[in-house]
Amino acid sequence: MSFDISQSDSDYMYSFIERIIEECGPRMPCSPQEAKSAEIIKTEFEKMCDSSHIEPFTCHPRAFIGYIKVMVVMMLISFISYFHTILPLTLLLEQIFMGISFTLNLGAFLIIWNEFFNYREFIDPLFKKKASQNVIGVIESKKEVKNILIFSGHHDSALHFNLITHLKIGYSIIVILGLLILIIWTGTSAILFMLSIIGFKIAAFLLFQIFALVLFVIGLPVLIGLWFFVSFGEKANKVPGAVDNLSAVAIVLGLGKYLKQNPDIIPENTEVRLISFGCEEAGLRGAFRYVEEHHEELKTKNAICINMDTIQSINNFSIIDFEPTTRTKHSDHVVKILTQSAKDLGMPASKFSHGGSSFVEKLIGQVTGGTDATAFSKAGLKAASIVAMDLKQMLNFYHQPTDTPDKIEKGVLEQVLKLCITSIKNIKNRS
Repeated sequence: MSFDISQSDSDYMYSFIERIIEECGPRMPCSPQEAKSAEIIKTEFEKMCDSSHIEPFTCHPRAFIGYIKVMVVMMLISFISYFHTILPLTLLLEQIFMGISFTLNLGAFLIIWNEFFNYREFIDPLFKKKASQNVIGVIESKKEVKNILIFSGHHDSALHFNLITHLKIGYSIIVILGLLILIIWTGTSAILFMLSIIGFKIAAFLLFQIFALVLFVIGLPVLIGLWFFVSFGEKANKVPGAVDNLSAVAIVLGLGKYLKQNPDIIPENTEVRLISFGCEEAGLRGAFRYVEEHHEELKTKNAICINMDTIQSINNFSIIDFEPTTRTKHSDHVVKILTQSAKDLGMPASKFSHGGSSFVEKLIGQVTGGTDATAFSKAGLKAASIVAMDLKQMLNFYHQPTDTPDKIEKGVLEQVLKLCITSIKNIKNRS
């Protein structure tokens, strides 16, 4: 299957990315810049859709990364509390200090388990609530709507990850080391707390003291690094977000433009929704809010979501069927549609676990986070994500001020747009 994207449509996508960066700049979750970009996207949707609207929502945007600083403080106090047990204390005082140490470790583990590995809003109320928005463009069906087909991306940009800028691959090492230290120290403090409860003097366990000291010496620079993971306030709003994720929004808009010119490819009884989510970088909050608000309708009308994220490299197409961070399996049905469409186009794309195929890539994939498709799949809806990222290049721009339009390889937006168009045609042929 071969067809071309017009030069006009191609130029439109790349120009849109440059326009948003020039007029809005970095757009961290719930910022005025994010809201301004949403208004621009809505205006563009109005030109190509039957209707366009913004759905506002609220969330606690700094909780998703802010929990790291909370955990760092908890772990440091936990170590300090344990080292008090080396002093000549009564058994009761030892039990109190060990109880504090273990409780803080357990709390830190529960925070990262819920906030990062499950994307739950676990400690979000501790952070300030702010407003964000999803932008929806609707191409209506001329007949009764029996199916909903969604194409999505997100318009917010990430907070600046200081560790990637300064440490590159060392960023992943720091994050993984921090996680390992938390798990090991939580387990160790649990054992020591239980020993103290049954009457053993913790100060007598020299081996544990040496082990805790070594863990602390290794862990201290890691915790200091994690403290500076992102800067406070507006200082973190430095990422233009061309690749992540204006690239996807540009394709969503390019698709809308193409469908306006070629409405006959849309399957009968199918409503197409073009969506740009807010607050993806705050834990997929926009996507989760949208799914929560529309779940019954989406379920009843057999909704399919084809999400796109980080479209950068023309030689690295991936159809994400599993996201290891949140242990989310995406729809076999949607993955099959996308892989067949890629095959029809002769694209070198295959279903892939988010992160990569090698051991190192899989390890890093455990801590790379999720895509907006997660919100749909976790709710029992059909979804999958398209990613086109060269993992060898990503450390040069991912979540950094260098995420600029020049990082997007020419031709990649057109190719993913073709993949979306071909997927619509294949869905129509199957219906």
